[in-house]
Amino acid sequence: YEGPLLKSHLDQGAGIFTCDGYDVFANTPYTLGTSKDGIEVSAVLIPKISVGVSQDGTAGNAKLFMAVWDKVIAGNRFRDYDFTIKVDPDAVLIGWRIRDHMRPHIGENAYVVNCNKFPNSPNFPMMFGAVEIFSRLAMVAYAEGSWKCGTQLPWKSWGEDYYMTHCLDFLHVGRIADFGVLGDNVCTGANCADQYTGSFHPFKSIDSWMKCWGQATIPSR
Repeated sequence: YEGPLLKSHLDQGAGIFTCDGYDVFANTPYTLGTSKDGIEVSAVLIPKISVGVSQDGTAGNAKLFMAVWDKVIAGNRFRDYDFTIKVDPDAVLIGWRIRDHMRPHIGENAYVVNCNKFPNSPNFPMMFGAVEIFSRLAMVAYAEGSWKCGTQLPWKSWGEDYYMTHCLDFLHVGRIADFGVLGDNVCTGANCADQYTGSFHPFKSIDSWMKCWGQATIPSR
């Protein structure tokens, strides 16, 4: 469902296309279409990597996303932006709202923990994978140190958000606790009418995604 969903975002200038820059990653060639400023948007190709089941019953996709991040690092565009955000296609991202949340943290070496579903658990707060936010310095730290995580952490049974959380902690990257960047039904809920929250998840059909986008971006009275 991801390709047609992302194509609908491009057609509306919504989601990741409200950011200052964007890339789409896929393991097969895919052209989404042409942006409103006349740029053809095609996917950056990544290797086909099988995905197992992680220790917590979700996708054991750490290796897959390690390959995605390798492509991001190789492209080097992350150095042009204050923040790099990984966004799942079924997440409704409001780019200008994320900017407002992150503006006080420009220049920090940090990533965002966006969910505190189980405050008494040692694993929380943590970063849920639908919308992952990394400062430029956090990205530099990962670019320079990801090999350490790959060789020194037991990541093979991990999901990618669990991997990135533990890798960046391992590399001494700081944390920003902001539970308003993501309203996630996998965490504590998604209320698309909330004018403070920066993104919402999951909305897998074009109709449900666009309905949430409409509720989220309606001008406040």
